[in-house]
Amino acid sequence: MYEVYTDGAVSGNGKEGAPGGWAYVILKDGRLVSQNSGAEIGTTNQRMELTAALKACEEVEALDGFATVKLYSDSAYFIRCFKENWWKNWRANGWKNSKKEPVANQDLWEKLIFFFMKAPGYDFIKVKGHAGNQYNEMVDRLAVAAKESVMNG
Repeated sequence: MYEVYTDGAVSGNGKEGAPGGWAYVILKDGRLVSQNSGAEIGTTNQRMELTAALKACEEVEALDGFATVKLYSDSAYFIRCFKENWWKNWRANGWKNSKKEPVANQDLWEKLIFFFMKAPGYDFIKVKGHAGNQYNEMVDRLAVAAKESVMNG
């Protein structure tokens, strides 16, 4: 059983050139087995949250095929998309949301959907951000550090 914690961080969310970072940690049977982070310029918080989840899932697949995974995120948007199957409506509606607008980050959503369709052993769990959860706090620090590293060149 794997547990994965993911997070994203952005300064100036949605503004042109906004720096952002993403991070994840992977635990197996309660022991930390991997952590990673990265950054981008000109991004949004949602994009960083999705990137963290995708990168973590790709690593779990590389480590152990399609294992059983509990994926924790403080992004209600990410968790609800899969818990409430928003993605099914988006696809059926030509990648338009309930406001008939294009779904943001379609490229990442499509990769995540494809991944979770072939790896059905995932459970999505919402955690409260900045509430003392050791691993949620850890990925937050890693994502912020990645963001700051790209800000400072």
